[in-house]
Amino acid sequence: MKRRGFFRAAGAAGLTGMAAGGCSERPASSKRRKLFTFIHFSDIHVQPERGAKEGFLAAIEKMNSLQPDFVVSGGDLIMDALGEDESRATLLYDMYIECAKEFDVPLYNTLGNHEVFGVYVPGKVPESHPLWGKEMFKKRLGEGATYRSFDHKDVHFVLLDSVGIVPNEGKPGHHYIGQIGDEQMAWLKSDLDKLAPETPVVAVSHIPLFTFYPQIQNGPTFRTPDGTAITDGKPLFDLLSGRRLFGFLQGHIHVNELYAYKNMQYIDTGAVSGGWWGGPRDGHPEGFNLVTVWEDGVTAEYVTYGWDASKYKPQEQNAAGDRPVGSVMV
Repeated sequence: MKRRGFFRAAGAAGLTGMAAGGCSERPASSKRRKLFTFIHFSDIHVQPERGAKEGFLAAIEKMNSLQPDFVVSGGDLIMDALGEDESRATLLYDMYIECAKEFDVPLYNTLGNHEVFGVYVPGKVPESHPLWGKEMFKKRLGEGATYRSFDHKDVHFVLLDSVGIVPNEGKPGHHYIGQIGDEQMAWLKSDLDKLAPETPVVAVSHIPLFTFYPQIQNGPTFRTPDGTAITDGKPLFDLLSGRRLFGFLQGHIHVNELYAYKNMQYIDTGAVSGGWWGGPRDGHPEGFNLVTVWEDGVTAEYVTYGWDASKYKPQEQNAAGDRPVGSVMV
């Protein structure tokens, strides 16, 4: 099962979007020059339960068969470090890293909220722990950082940290929100200022800059929760608006959303885990996006890998598993 969405850097004059239904498709011109392909996959939630490891390996096999130049993870790689002790979190990180060795091409990892360690339960993991919060991701997967950039064939890629950790009001512990923060915003501005104006940019964030899914579920005036979209997204939008942005890749919601506004493209990739390894998420099957980079934009093709969650007996979600935010599970 595949679905194609067409995006041009020149962009549409208005806003277009699609969640679970059909997608209007404009054929790519034969005169357009293809630069390369890569894969964006997100929300793996790997764990010993629910056949998650087997599913991830099956997804990797499918990704390898498509022969991309590289793959980019969109976050929520494990299930879960937020409310677990060090032994469980380490087991999950080890499992993800071991599975990822099966990729035939380079892998670039983006931080998701579920990679953040120990912030839900201060009784289990004190803030003084050297791996508390984002430090475990930095050490295991982030090469010492939670955000960074790289270049591939004259296209500039930015991997953002969209997870803010804030104290709970009136009770112990912390929770996450969508947030870039002043320090990262300053870094991003400096990073982009080094580029020539014509350099294409692709940005990757776990928590979306924009999503309509809460409104699709609850009505057009529903307020998107702080954990569902980037709360300081306006300055990020303004900064990226000044660049030649080919695509903003997102995850977190476990559904396919395709949007275009002027020269800004937003591609929310459905989850490798579908509905947290319990089957499709609200009609969105388990899969990932094959992204083709052209000289003037990108196309994204959603690819499923034939996963059948019914083969595995449903099991209890982890105690620190996905929590409802409004009616949106993230």
